[in-house]
Amino acid sequence: MKYLTIDTTTKITALALAESGKLVGEGFLHTGKNHSERLIPMLDQLLKAADWKLEELDFLGVVRGPGSFTGIRIGIATAQGLAQVLKIPLIGITSLDTLAWTGWGRSEETVVILDARKGEWYYARYCYTEHMICTDGPAAITPAHLTAELGKIEGKFLFVGDAVSGAKDYLKEVLGEKAVIPLEYQYLPRGAYAACEVWRNWPANGKCSAETYGKVEPFYLRLSEAEVNFGRKLSK
Repeated sequence: MKYLTIDTTTKITALALAESGKLVGEGFLHTGKNHSERLIPMLDQLLKAADWKLEELDFLGVVRGPGSFTGIRIGIATAQGLAQVLKIPLIGITSLDTLAWTGWGRSEETVVILDARKGEWYYARYCYTEHMICTDGPAAITPAHLTAELGKIEGKFLFVGDAVSGAKDYLKEVLGEKAVIPLEYQYLPRGAYAACEVWRNWPANGKCSAETYGKVEPFYLRLSEAEVNFGRKLSK
C-alpha cells in the first residue's frame, strides 16, 4: 500500500512517501517561506526522486492540527483536493500523536509541546508499552502550569515539538535533569513521524481510527483570533 503524508501544521513543511509503513522518502523544509509557495513543488520533487506517480497512491494522510490555523487549512485543502482527484481515502491524524513517535522505544514519557502563541503551548503526554498511549491532554496550557504539574511527577520527560526551540533553557532551569531535550532534527515535525502515525491508523494494519474515511476536519483545540473577535462583536 503506497501513500503520501502532508504536514503543514507548523512553520515546517514535512512530506513523506511510504509503502506499508516503510518510509520511502521524505521532504523537510524550514526556510521561512509559506506553505502555499513550497508544498506542491516539494511534492513534485519528492515524487520524481522516488520514481513514483500520484496515480500509484492507495491513500493519503494529512496532519490536521493543532498548530498554525493557516497551515492546517493549507494542508487539509491540498490533501482533500488530491484525494478527490485520485479517488482514494484520506486519513486525518493529529500533530501531537504524530510527534509522539519521536520517543518511541524510550523509557521517558514523551511530552509534545507546540507553539500556540499567546503564551501557551499545545500539549499532550505519552508513554509506551506495546502501543503508544496518551496519558494526558491534548490541551492548550501555559508553560508555567505544565512545568509545575510535571514537577510533581517522578521520572524524566522527553520534550519534542516546535516549541522546544525557544524553551530549552526554560525547561532545563525549571525541571533540571527531568527535562530531556533531543537534537533539533529529532524534536521538529518530520514526514517520517507522520508516515508511522498514518500507517498505525490505516485499517488494513488492524488499527482503525475513527476518522479513517470521509471529510477530515481541522483540530484546533481553541478558537482562532478571527473567531474570538467575531464572538466579541456578537456579544456587544
